[in-house]
Order: sequence, then C-alpha cells, then structure tokens
Amino acid sequence: MRTKILLAALLLVPSLALASGYEVISVNPRDLALSHSAVAAQVDAAAASLNPAALSKLDGPAVSVAGSMLDIWTDWSAIAGSGLTGSSTTRFKPVTPVAAYAGWGTKLAGRGFGVGVGFAQPFGGNQFWKDDWQGRGRIIEVQRRFFGTYATAGYEVLPQLRLGGGLIWYYGFEYLKQGIQPLPDAFGELDTKGGAVTYQAAAEIRPVLSIPLTIGIDYKHKAHATLKGDGNFEVPPSLESPATQDQGVTHEVTLPNLFTLGAGYRPLKQLLVTLQWSWSRWVVYRDDTFQGDKGLTLTVPRDYRNGNVIRGGVEWEVSPTLALRAGLMRDQSGLRATTYSPTLPDSNTTGGSAGLTWAFGKRGLAANAAFFYGRRDEVTTEGSIPFPGKYQTDIVIVSAGLSWNTDLHRAASPVAQAQ
Repeated sequence: MRTKILLAALLLVPSLALASGYEVISVNPRDLALSHSAVAAQVDAAAASLNPAALSKLDGPAVSVAGSMLDIWTDWSAIAGSGLTGSSTTRFKPVTPVAAYAGWGTKLAGRGFGVGVGFAQPFGGNQFWKDDWQGRGRIIEVQRRFFGTYATAGYEVLPQLRLGGGLIWYYGFEYLKQGIQPLPDAFGELDTKGGAVTYQAAAEIRPVLSIPLTIGIDYKHKAHATLKGDGNFEVPPSLESPATQDQGVTHEVTLPNLFTLGAGYRPLKQLLVTLQWSWSRWVVYRDDTFQGDKGLTLTVPRDYRNGNVIRGGVEWEVSPTLALRAGLMRDQSGLRATTYSPTLPDSNTTGGSAGLTWAFGKRGLAANAAFFYGRRDEVTTEGSIPFPGKYQTDIVIVSAGLSWNTDLHRAASPVAQAQ
C-alpha cells in the first residue's frame, strides 16, 4: 500500500505556462510584445499558427524566426496547522522555446492566397524544486514540452473576408522526478513522449472597408495524444515490489479546444490598438491516468474548469524603421484549489509586455525583441489532495528574432505590413 501511495504522488503530471492549465504564450517577439493580443493584426509568416487567414495578405516569401529565454519560479511557504514550517523557492533553470515560421503569398483568381508552415511550443512548462525542499516527496523536477508544427493556408474570399486553416501536429515530451521520503537517495522518475494531429480554422473580417477595423477569429480543435515511455525507480530493498519495478508507462493526454476572438483598430495611421479574448476548454483536463505494463493503474484528479484570457496591446510606428509595442493581459485560470499541486502551480495571472521592431531600410530585414513579466495570484491549498502551503509564481520571458519579407515596402514599415 505504501509503495502505491508514493507512486500516486510521483505521477502527478506537471506543467506550468502562461495561461490557464499549461498553455504557453507565443514567444514570437511582435506577438509577445503585444501580450499575444494580435489575432486580428497578423502581418507576417507568424500568421501560419496565430491566424492562417492573414497568410492571404503576403506578397512573395516571408520568414520569421525567434528564440527566447523563459524562467518560471515558485515560492512556497508553510501554513498554520499543516505540520510544516519554513519556505522554499524553485531553482533558477530557464528554458528556451523557439518560434519559426515561413510563408509565401500570391494572387489566385485575382484574390490573395498564401501558405505557411510553423514550429512553436503552444503547451508546456517546468518546475525545478530544490532536492531538499519539504515537498520533495511530491515532486523534485518537472519538464513538459508540447511542440506544434503547423501547415496552413489562407484565401481572400472577398475584400472584406479572408478565411484560413490547416493541420497541426502536436508532439510532447514529459519528464518527472520525485523523491521518496524520508530516504535522501531514493526516487522515481518518468520519461514519456507522443503526439497527435488536429486542425484549425480562422477568419479575418473587415466589416467596413472605409473603417480601419479588423476582426480576427481562430479556432484550434482538441487533440488526443498517447504518450509512451519508461518509469525508473531507485529504491532500497525494503521498498521493492511490483509497483516499484522499472516498467513501461502510457499516459493519455487531451490538449484542449482553443478559441480566440480579437479586434485591431487604427485610430491613427501610425497607431494600432489590439484587443482579444481567448477561451480554453480545460474541462477536458479531468485527471491524469498512467497505465504501467506490469498491471499498475494510477489516476490523479485535476477537475479543471474552462479558462479565459483578456489581452490588449498598442503598436506605434515612431518612424518608417522603428515600431514600439506594449501589452497587458489578465488570465482567469480554470484551476481548483482542491486539486492544486506543486507540479502544476497554476493560478489567475496578470501580465505586461513591451517590445520593438527595427527595420533595416528597404532590404526586407527587421530585428524584433520583446519582454514579458507575469505574476500569478497567491494560492493557499484546500482539502486533502494538495501538498499544503501558499504558492506564489512569477514568469519572465525575453524574446528576440529576425523577420524578412521580399515585399520591401511592407518589410520596412510595420504600418504598411498591417495594411
């Protein structure tokens, strides 16, 4: 019984990102600088994942690549009546998500047509607790990465309407390590991977062509992925049993439906204002169930509700070569404090961002950079399932990259790109 309990604690699947559940905000610098609020204002190859309908605005080839540094840290402190004392902070160990896109646009039957491919990390997260923290019996290290590969297209149906969509291939990797109390050298670890294919559909609408207002819509369908891998256990002879044998493990993961609705408006030629609402169907995240090939079945409740995020941003063209950006967001997470865990220290989040683009004359090349900071609301756990305590999490992302477009006028001017 004891070994089954410690395994159940080990297999609490983790993740941490920047929206409800384990979604990750886009690290494409322009979108990150606008706090991911530009579904209605896509101007380059990044539209391949964020709103494929906007690919129909491309003229010739376009490329956008970026790298980032993302650091997440959580502070834990004991609460009265828990039998615990003190506090702990996760280790500094940043990760480096990337965003890479390529697109090409032309005319088809007199209307704009574009295709694009992309690679990003839309889901995932990490937690690196200290080896000696009081909750090591629940979790020491967590890494979850779900990459998205996108193949999409967009077409200008009417001057007021562009439609797009395509396929998404999600592929994920998970690694978890948990200590076995009170033995300092005993631990268990899991390493799984797997993927699934789904689809997305998008639209870009200009209700009145004489008014500089654009509405953007993007929908990504849920995906059901089967992750397979190995469980490894380092335990003393006193804890050896069928439940702590090395064995194959299968984990079924459902990535949620994602729906985004946004608007972009230009009160001035040099000024773009964006507003966006995102909905994530996290009710599909009911539990994490792991099936071992030696007969072990473990189910950990999550019981999430749906998540909602409100985002906004401003882009100002200071000159034909320089654009400045800023953004804000507020995430209402679907977490429940009764199933809260140090493997998934999710919470409602307030975030802000800033960034810029510098275009190198009319050569079609531009440099982009962005910074984001998010702070989660403090959570005090409830009930008997979570590890007791108060949790406070912060997120910092720094992103930089290059974009290139052979339509020289558009590449040199952020304003012209959006027209």
